[in-house]
Amino acid sequence: MRTILIFFGLIFLIISCNPARQEDREIIDTVDKNLADTESSVVYDLSGAIWEYDYNQQTEEFEVKQLRLVDRDTLTGETIESIINKSWPRVQIKFNGTSNDTAFISIPDSEVLTQQMGTSGAKSFMISTTFSFTELNGIKYVAFDFEEGDHGVPGVYDRNSWDDNKNQ
Repeated sequence: MRTILIFFGLIFLIISCNPARQEDREIIDTVDKNLADTESSVVYDLSGAIWEYDYNQQTEEFEVKQLRLVDRDTLTGETIESIINKSWPRVQIKFNGTSNDTAFISIPDSEVLTQQMGTSGAKSFMISTTFSFTELNGIKYVAFDFEEGDHGVPGVYDRNSWDDNKNQ
């Protein structure tokens, strides 16, 4: 009798554990897919970029770093638009012109920036784009026009808009 109870107990245990494994596998697959979506949202090509905002492992802080020098006399808003769009292929901007000391840009499809890149990715984009456009002669501010989301807010920014890079 005891052997029969152990046998049925083992069968019950095997049957009850098997669906849980399937559910666990489905959860893992969902997490893997979401992680892949997030990783592909933060594609960043440094090859042509002017500025970068990234984590410095030596100082254990985020910092703004100039990647290359540019000739301000020949630099145009259209050139910077092209550089940004190549550097951030999932977030395409449109340079709309300048007025006085402000460059105006728009992001027609801002969902990747505001909903998919996370706070750090969006901040990195905003800072590197602001620093790049303020390389233009006479430009101190960048006016961003896009639909606000969880990780990005439109507005006018300058190089001192973020607390952690006041020294720039």
